[in-house]
Formats: sequence, C-alpha cells, structure tokens
Amino acid sequence: MKRLLLSLLIATAMVSAAPAQDVHSLDTLSNNEIEAQATDLHPAALYLLASRLLAEGKGQDAANWMYAGQLRWRFMITAENDAASNENVLFSALSEQVGRPVNEYIAGDVDEWLAAMNWALEWDAANDNNITSKTEHADALESVRSGLESLIANVEDNRETIPKEREANGLENR
Repeated sequence: MKRLLLSLLIATAMVSAAPAQDVHSLDTLSNNEIEAQATDLHPAALYLLASRLLAEGKGQDAANWMYAGQLRWRFMITAENDAASNENVLFSALSEQVGRPVNEYIAGDVDEWLAAMNWALEWDAANDNNITSKTEHADALESVRSGLESLIANVEDNRETIPKEREANGLENR
C-alpha cells in the first residue's frame, strides 16, 4: 500500500511539473539512473530514491537525497508562489510518507544528520537545477538555502539535548 501511494504521488507530481515527461518510466528507473538524472527530474524523484535507499538499509544516502529533494522542492514552491498549491499538497504527503521515516533514522546520529543536510546544500550548489531556474529565482533559492542553514545551526546548537529528547520519545540513538 505504501509503495502504491508513493507511486501515485510521484506520478501526480511528475504530471503537474512536466507533462511531456514519461511518468510511467520513473518507477522503472534504477537508483543509479535517478542519481544521474537528478538535475532533470522533479524533486519527488529524489524522495523516491530516498525511500528506496532507506529500505535497502542505506540510511545516510537516503537522508542525503531526501534533503536534496526537500531543498529543491521547497525552492520550486517558493519560486512558483501561488501557482504551487498542488506542489504543496504533494510535498506534504511525501514529507510524511518518506521524510518522516528518513528523519527518524538520520536524527539518531547528530553528526550524520548534519552531514546529510550539508551534503544536500553542497550537491545543490554544485549541480544545475533544470526544473526551477536558479538564476531567475535567485532570491527564492537564497531564502530556502538559508532555511536549511538555520536548521543546521539549530541542530548543532542542540546536539547535546537531541539524543535525550529522542530517548524520551522512544526513538533510537545510534
């Protein structure tokens, strides 16, 4: 059921973002193919990749790609402003379906969590975004990147209390 929901959400996202793209082929792409085409794919594809990686026991890689997808998706939503209402719905759904389990895993080690967020910032800076123009929407990009940088600073500032809070909530620390 979870896989079906994820596939439906991604297909809907792909249709709304790029009608010309063959949405049926996304689920048939391998992880390596998604990584290779990441700059050309809707950010939902990066959530699909993160979901697969987490299921394969590759939590750090899953978190890296989930945060890259989150950064790109938040950027798209911010850049599109009012036109992004469908994107908001899809983003929220996949953030719950994929993002929550990835975050529950990665926050179990603060250093790995920080590394994932920093990886996403570095990957985004080093790679084109062929879905949302970084040049045309430079202010939106800076705003979204600043938000992730603020989260990194917050996690760093609270690195001692995070494991205690997780333990109190019944979550694993690694």
